[in-house]
Amino acid sequence: VIFSAMTGSVLLNALLQGFALGSKVQLAACLLLTLTGWGWKLATWRYNDRLEIPTTANTATGLAGGTVRSLEWPHTEENYLLKEMGFRIARKHGARLRQITQLLAFALPLGLLAIVFALPWPPAALLSVLAAVIQFAGMLVASWLFFAEAKHTVTLYYGR
Repeated sequence: VIFSAMTGSVLLNALLQGFALGSKVQLAACLLLTLTGWGWKLATWRYNDRLEIPTTANTATGLAGGTVRSLEWPHTEENYLLKEMGFRIARKHGARLRQITQLLAFALPLGLLAIVFALPWPPAALLSVLAAVIQFAGMLVASWLFFAEAKHTVTLYYGR
């Protein structure tokens, strides 16, 4: 809800500025919602990093006794499940992608929108549109990173 309100307000601001109907109240709401979204994103990352999920191959298969392990892989090549749910690249580069998310989704739009306060109509409209486009790109990175950092239970079967 926070991110939809944040991106929606920035998009609405860009549209209003484009038609020379922008208001300082709308602009202030964009800044406030973007700051709120940034705080929420940092809080969720901090919370998720501290989580310890006690899932093992035993709990994933529902077998309580002994130790579950695979004698052989069911195939010789990577399959759909490993390609779609067994990301390793994102985990290696997660810190860098988090920085990119913060820059694109929050910091740059905040800076651009703060500048819009002092500008007249044509440049204010251009910077507002630029802020919306940059923020949507940042949220795309954030959404992809959310799924890439997930620890999928199916990968336990493959020893990952």
